[in-house]
Amino acid sequence: MASRSPWAILLVLSAALALISLDNTIVNVALPTLNQDLGAGTTELQWVVDAYSVLFAGTLLLAGSLGDRFGRRRALVIGMVIFGAGSLAAGFATTADLLIVCRAVMGIGGAFIMPSTLSILVQVFTDPRARAQAIGIWAAVAGAAVAIGPILGGLLLEYTTWHAIFWVNPPLVVLALVATLALVPESRDPSRPKLDPLGAVLSTIGLVAFVVTVIEVPDQGITPVTIASTITAIVFLAAFVWWERRAPRPLLPMELFGNRVFTVAIITVALVYGALMGVMFFLPQFLQLVQGDTPLQSGIAMLPAAGGLFLASLFSPRWAERFGTRRVVVTGLLLVTGGLAWAAYLSGDSAYLHVGGSIGLMGLGLGMVLPQATNAVLASVPRERAGMGSAVNDGVGELGGSLGVALLGSLLSLGYRNEIEAQITAAGNAIASIPASVVEAVRESLAAGSLAVAQLPAEIATPIRQVAGNAFVSGMTTALMVAAGIVLAGAVLAWRSFPARMERVEE
Repeated sequence: MASRSPWAILLVLSAALALISLDNTIVNVALPTLNQDLGAGTTELQWVVDAYSVLFAGTLLLAGSLGDRFGRRRALVIGMVIFGAGSLAAGFATTADLLIVCRAVMGIGGAFIMPSTLSILVQVFTDPRARAQAIGIWAAVAGAAVAIGPILGGLLLEYTTWHAIFWVNPPLVVLALVATLALVPESRDPSRPKLDPLGAVLSTIGLVAFVVTVIEVPDQGITPVTIASTITAIVFLAAFVWWERRAPRPLLPMELFGNRVFTVAIITVALVYGALMGVMFFLPQFLQLVQGDTPLQSGIAMLPAAGGLFLASLFSPRWAERFGTRRVVVTGLLLVTGGLAWAAYLSGDSAYLHVGGSIGLMGLGLGMVLPQATNAVLASVPRERAGMGSAVNDGVGELGGSLGVALLGSLLSLGYRNEIEAQITAAGNAIASIPASVVEAVRESLAAGSLAVAQLPAEIATPIRQVAGNAFVSGMTTALMVAAGIVLAGAVLAWRSFPARMERVEE
C-alpha cells in the first residue's frame, strides 16, 4: 500500500464512484422520451428512477459487510461487473418493466461499488486531515456527478437514442476495472466478521415495500396492493430492528442510534439527497414539457447545481476548520432551503436566471453539507468496520434520494390532479376543439398529456399545452415548498444537535 500514491488511488475510486452517481440522474432527462418510446406512465417513470435507488439502498448494508469480511477491492470489482452487465442489458430493454428490472440489477451493482470506494479511502488515508480532504473530494465527485448526469444524458439524447445512456457505461466500467486491479490495494476487517443474511433480507424487503407504499398510495389510493405493501413494510422493518438488537454481528448495530452525532448526520444525509434527487426528478420534465427545452438544453440547465456542489464540497473541509462544522452544515442547509423556496415560484415563462439561480443555491448548500455529514457518520464507527459505516452513509443517502423522488413525485402528481380540472374549466372555449381522448390524457399526467398533445397541430395544441403546464407548475410548487420546509427543519435540528467541530475521523 505504501508504494501506491493515496491520491492516485483516490482518482480511481472517484472514477468508479462517478459512474454510479451519474446513473442516479442521467436517466432523468430521458423520462419524456421513455414515456413516448416505451409507453411508460408516471408511476412507471418513477420506478425507472427508484428501482435503481431502492435496490441500491436495500443491499448496501449487506454489500458493505461482505466487503469488510472478504475484501473491499473484491467487492468493488464484483459491483462493477454487475453494474456493467445490468447497464448493457438496460440498453436492449423493449418495455418499461424490463428496463425497471435492469435498473434494479444496476442498483445491486452500485451497492457493492459505493461503500467500497469510501471504506477503501478510509483505509488508505490514515492522516486525519488528509482523510478529511479526501472525503471532501469524494463527496464533491458523488454530488457533482449526480448533477452532471442530466447534462450527459441530454447530450447523448441530442445525438443518439436513449439506449446510449446505458451503453456508455460498459466501456467505462472496463477501464475502471483495469485501474482498480492495478492500483487499488485489498483490505478487510482482520476479525473476519460473520455475515447477517437475515438482516439483509428483512431490510431489503422492508425498504422496498415502504417505497412502494409511498409511490402507489397517491396513484391508487387504499387498495389491496397498497395495504399489503404498507403491512409488509411495517412488519419487515420492525423485524429488522428486533433482529439487529439480537444478532451476534448485526448489519446495522442499533446502539449507533444512541450516538447523537451519528443520528443527526444520517438524517442530514437523507435530507439533502432527498431534496437533490426529488428536484432532479421533476425539473427536467418542467424544462422540457413546460418550457419546451430539448433534453440537452435541460441537462445544461443543471450546470449551476453541479458547479456549486463541486466547488463547495472541495472548500467545505477548509471552511469547517475555520468556522466550525455546525456553522457550515447549518449554512448549507439554509442555502438548500432558500434554493427550494425560490424554485417554488417558477412559472412556465420564468427566465433561466430564476432556474439557474435557485438550483445554484441548492448546489452550494449541498456541497457544504455532504462532506461534513459523511465525515460525522464515519467518525461514529470503528475504522475496521469502515465498510459498514460507509454502507450506512451511502444507504441513507440512496434511501433519502428514492424517498425524495417518491414523496415529491407523489405530491407533484396530487397537485397536478387537483389543479387540472380548474385549469380545463378556466380554458373553456379555447380547448373546445381538442379531442376528448387528448383531454383525458392531460387529466392523467403531464407526461401522458404531452404525448397526446404532440399529435395535434401546433395552433390547436397551444391552449391545452398551457393548461397542462399550469397544472404541473402548481403541483411542483407544492412539492418544492414541502421540501423547503423539511430541509429547514433539518437545519434547526443540525443547529441544536450537530457538534460545533468535528476534529477528526476516529481511529
